[in-house]
Amino acid sequence: MDENEVKQEENVSTNTTSSQEEKKLNICGLLSFIFSLVGLLILGLPLGIAAVVLGIVGIVKFNPDTQKCKWMAITGTAVGAVDVVFVLLFTSML
Repeated sequence: MDENEVKQEENVSTNTTSSQEEKKLNICGLLSFIFSLVGLLILGLPLGIAAVVLGIVGIVKFNPDTQKCKWMAITGTAVGAVDVVFVLLFTSML
């Protein structure tokens, strides 16, 4: 290996780590996750609906090259749907 090949390999490894650090958080996914967890405790119907909507937006708009934490959008959507179903079942029993 000559010096140019070594420098190219160092640049590749540096670019790989810097691109991972530059990824931003999926804000819609984060809000969906937070709303769904809070919706389990209080205000299940409005926060559950908001969690489902934001989760779907977060999943659809997710760009794996620039964003991270898609799992928050998926989890927020699922837990938000559970929030809505539980509130509707609870109110129908009354």
